[in-house]
Amino acid sequence: MPKGIAIIKWDNEIGAVLVAKYPKNLKITTKLLTNIYASHRMNNIEPNFASLTITDQKVISFFSGMGENIIVVPNYIVALILRRDEKTMKFKDILKKGAAQILSNLEDEKYKKIFPTLFKEMTKVS
Repeated sequence: MPKGIAIIKWDNEIGAVLVAKYPKNLKITTKLLTNIYASHRMNNIEPNFASLTITDQKVISFFSGMGENIIVVPNYIVALILRRDEKTMKFKDILKKGAAQILSNLEDEKYKKIFPTLFKEMTKVS
């Protein structure tokens, strides 16, 4: 079962920045943010999925891309934080749909209204 969802963006002065997370008590370190961002940018600047395992958790994430080929908005990541025993790829389809909804609702923080429903749907993946 997923632990939570995070939205990450890149700031040229600060680096990886946590835009939002759900649920609010989800613990996300600066190191985790940087590792998630780096896992995408090591590959390329095209939209892509990545997964990684860090100590007691796994992450599957979607990068919106940068440059000419982007999905909705440039340089954002939607990450699903999982337990270490989860299989990341079984969440790929639901993350793809969820990321599209989140990225389409960044303006005026509209994504906050859909976080609970999206997270509930993601926890149903088995």
